[in-house]
Amino acid sequence: MLSVLFVCVENRARSVVGEYRLREMLNKRRDELAQEVEVTSAGCEFSPEGIKMLQAEGKFWDKPLFGLPPHPYVIESMNRRGLDVSKSRSKELAEGMIAKADLVIAFNGSQKESILSLYPPAHVRVFTLQELVGYTGYLANTDYSNAGWVPNDETRSWTFPDSFHEATITEIEHMLWWGVDRIIDFLKRKQ
Repeated sequence: MLSVLFVCVENRARSVVGEYRLREMLNKRRDELAQEVEVTSAGCEFSPEGIKMLQAEGKFWDKPLFGLPPHPYVIESMNRRGLDVSKSRSKELAEGMIAKADLVIAFNGSQKESILSLYPPAHVRVFTLQELVGYTGYLANTDYSNAGWVPNDETRSWTFPDSFHEATITEIEHMLWWGVDRIIDFLKRKQ
């Protein structure tokens, strides 16, 4: 069994979308290898924005908190797409998860660095989704302090206020759809 591990900050949005969407795409393929791939996800750190969102829900703590469901907008958006992610619970990234995974997919460079600082031997199988699928477009990022979207040519990303979560989900789906064959090819080389 081969495994793919998606990693984002809280494991309540992007990595959940990646996990469920890639699993669905692989299940629809008639490719024998696709049926032998386990897809999971985890979170590597909490962002100040994530902490504020949880505090708004009445949750307070002195260290990262896991075991939570996906954000409501993720559950709603994925339900509209025919996928129920409501039973998913956030998990903290552990060294053993990275060691076990044949492919680790992060959503930005700082997450990739966090993964590699936890388990440096994984450097040959840790990529950002953008790197892995060869996507040269702009990624959607969320910025809670910004009132409107802003392009960033240096990072090749669009920054959106939090009302644009749907753009992030759509973009992840697009990159997976566009790059699923590259993901399968990478896993075939691991066999």
